[in-house]
Amino acid sequence: MSRCVLIIRLGAVGDVVHTLPLASAIRDAWPGVRIAWAAEPSPSMLLRGNPDVDEVVTVDTRAWRRNLPGGGLSVLRNDLRAVRRLEAEVAIDAQGLIKSGFLAWASGAPARVGFEHRACREGMNVLFTTRQAPLPSHPHHVVEKNLRLLEPLGIPIPPPEALRFPLPESPGEGEAAEAFLRRVGLLARRPLLVVHPGAGWPTKRWAAERFAALGDAWREASGGGVLLTWGPDEEASVRSVASAMRTGPVVAPATDIREMMALIRRGDYFAGGDTGPTHLAAALGLPCLSVMGPTDPVRNGPWGPGHAVLHHRLACSNCYGRSCPDIECLERVGAGEAVRGLLGLWEAHEKYR
Repeated sequence: MSRCVLIIRLGAVGDVVHTLPLASAIRDAWPGVRIAWAAEPSPSMLLRGNPDVDEVVTVDTRAWRRNLPGGGLSVLRNDLRAVRRLEAEVAIDAQGLIKSGFLAWASGAPARVGFEHRACREGMNVLFTTRQAPLPSHPHHVVEKNLRLLEPLGIPIPPPEALRFPLPESPGEGEAAEAFLRRVGLLARRPLLVVHPGAGWPTKRWAAERFAALGDAWREASGGGVLLTWGPDEEASVRSVASAMRTGPVVAPATDIREMMALIRRGDYFAGGDTGPTHLAAALGLPCLSVMGPTDPVRNGPWGPGHAVLHHRLACSNCYGRSCPDIECLERVGAGEAVRGLLGLWEAHEKYR
């Protein structure tokens, strides 16, 4: 069996996307090594067909916590066996949690790379790693943070223009997305704006009526289409946006993350908050308008040039709070400001088409 490197980045969707260049850099530096990746069930779907990942181990930590010490314990044992079976020589913890550090240790890898204490969300993570990577000294994106994990391995960090975000799709996924867009009249209606109003935290969710105003302005200014996408537990919010729009958007059907990715891939522009679909869209090359609230736009905005990020800095900015009495940071981003940002993004990109 060839040497194996195990990457542990369990979730969520945006975090897995931001870790893809780490696997690509390892593949380029060590072409003969097997690369395995441990991820939660839904985010692991993004790794299907990735040329830089030889094996995906699905780890269901929610099931671990469910019905312990009964069924959850059985899932935990099975997941640990799957990780141990890899016989990894190196385990890279790109998450910085106790559970991810535990997985790195449980893999049996003699070399376990993680972040230094201040870069871990749970400081006890460092007890499970043997080498720690320091944070960049300058303000940085989480993609840059993840790439620092290469340094303890002696692998040079590639320049931004050389980073890869492999997100392949199957022929069936592409055909299904195009069939839907053709059926609702959006396949030929360009430019197509994909809007994702939902987000995992309440503090990241911009108001539905403002997304609606943004979509109406797009339809009227560009003559293009608007597709509203949604994920688990987000249908009510996306229906609120649709009902508030005057210009008749199309609401996507229920999708898994790969089906949603196929729809996003066929858009021309994207609008959303700090959420997984925004980071997917940026990785797929769509110019993104991102409305940012409690998270740091430098660290968590859409990766790469050519995007528009709306953010109002306050004394409490970058709090990463999942609850807030007024969410003033989001409230300050008005619909008019977003419309100007989106149309400016469109005009800037149209110059180079």
